[in-house]
Amino acid sequence: MVSRLTNNTAMLQNFFIEQFANLFYLPLVFTASLTLLLITSWKLILASLALMPVGMIITTLMSRPIEKYSEQLQEKMAHLNAVGQDAIGGIPIVKAFNMQAVLLKKYMVIMEEVVRRGLGLEKRYASITPVGVMMLATPIILVIAYGGYLIQQGELNAGGIVLFLYLISFILQPVSMLPMIISQMKEAGGAARHLFEVLDWPDERQGGEITSVDENRGDKGLRFEDDAARKANQASQASKSEIDGAESDDDAAVVRFDHLTFGYDEGNTVLKDISFQVGQGETVAIVGGSGGGKSTIFKLLCGFNEPGEHAGTVQLFGKSLTDWNLTSLRSHISMVSQEPSLFPATIAENIGYGRLEATREEIVEAAKAAHAHDFIVQLPEGYETLLSERGGGLSGGQKQRISIARALLKNAPLLLLDEPTSALDSQSEAQVQIAMNAAMHNRTVLVIAHRLSTVRQANRIIVLDQGSVVESGTHEELLGRDGEYRKLYLQNFEEELHTMENGNSMPEERSEKRDLQAGVL
Repeated sequence: MVSRLTNNTAMLQNFFIEQFANLFYLPLVFTASLTLLLITSWKLILASLALMPVGMIITTLMSRPIEKYSEQLQEKMAHLNAVGQDAIGGIPIVKAFNMQAVLLKKYMVIMEEVVRRGLGLEKRYASITPVGVMMLATPIILVIAYGGYLIQQGELNAGGIVLFLYLISFILQPVSMLPMIISQMKEAGGAARHLFEVLDWPDERQGGEITSVDENRGDKGLRFEDDAARKANQASQASKSEIDGAESDDDAAVVRFDHLTFGYDEGNTVLKDISFQVGQGETVAIVGGSGGGKSTIFKLLCGFNEPGEHAGTVQLFGKSLTDWNLTSLRSHISMVSQEPSLFPATIAENIGYGRLEATREEIVEAAKAAHAHDFIVQLPEGYETLLSERGGGLSGGQKQRISIARALLKNAPLLLLDEPTSALDSQSEAQVQIAMNAAMHNRTVLVIAHRLSTVRQANRIIVLDQGSVVESGTHEELLGRDGEYRKLYLQNFEEELHTMENGNSMPEERSEKRDLQAGVL
């Protein structure tokens, strides 16, 4: 993709800079010169240009493969760039697994192919060049030979020959450049085809209603509650919950999936007839094994994908997903992903992307709420520290807290947390969890979790298995059943056993896991 947007664009740019003007200039010069030569001696001009059509036919035939060669070269260059980019982006892994020699060999193999195809393209150009020289020299030879004959016949004088040789140079210039122009047009055509393949991808839906969510659904200020207040609020929400998710009034439901079936490809169903609701102010966790459809739910909520006409419905804030203007919809959603997306800009700018009109004070307030302020001010440039690509130089926990600060600054009524702590160590997870608790205040929250310890305080937990909802309930309710959640929790316990033994898990969690292991629960 990067290669298509850079190399192919550069190739088109070079063609338009070097040759595009000639497509208009040279025909005008050719036409004007040809008219004067016809007036001077129509016999001589016809004789001198008699072989030119042959040269044009030869040029066209020889340049025909150039477009294909150019496309193949661009594809190999794109592959080469991708390998280089992946190697540079994964330097720690490359070094840790001693992959330098393997990746270098792979890079050199592709490089050799690029050189081979590049040489093939240049050889084709080189074979066309003599044709241009022939098309330049042949008319001059014919003018001198046939012009001498016309002088002997008294039809032309020496001055006419000199004028003819001068004017014919204005014809031969466009003709001699024709092979190169045709070749570069073919090469640019291959680049244009690659670019248009990208441009022809279906555009994201632009229609739909632009709607403002009722202020009652979200807080308009950056206010945060302590853990006691948050737990009390969650308890009040949990009292409204029922296992099947039908507890929320349709008008109050922020998220509603109604018998939704969805797949990315025909015959490959990811979600199978799932139904659930998320009420205003609820925190609902979605758990399940890999490939169960958890991330697909988030992609649907953000409008990255949309269900088919007869595959059930997705509603947000009381309105069908297909009725929303996607830009308007996303303005009401904040998202924190498993891999934080930070850009090569200052820390303040990265946080400020959550709300572009935010003041510096609001950015700092959001950072404090996300427990990012302390480490930010310890950096040499503070909030003006310029981050490298993907936030290089920061730890995973620091990057995640900046991402949470960005979500806090946006202050959207619906917050999506996509396994934000799964790649963090226990200490970083604890810090990020505190920041997440602040982000959840007075919002409707959907959490995808790999570490089940992070969903204990959710009002309701939805368990997915192979794309279907198999269980729903609170943490305590699901542990009391011999179901999928209990199996996942015990499996998770085994994975985190070494962490528990080191004392890094919370006391209540360690106690609960010991009880589970002993069969008490």
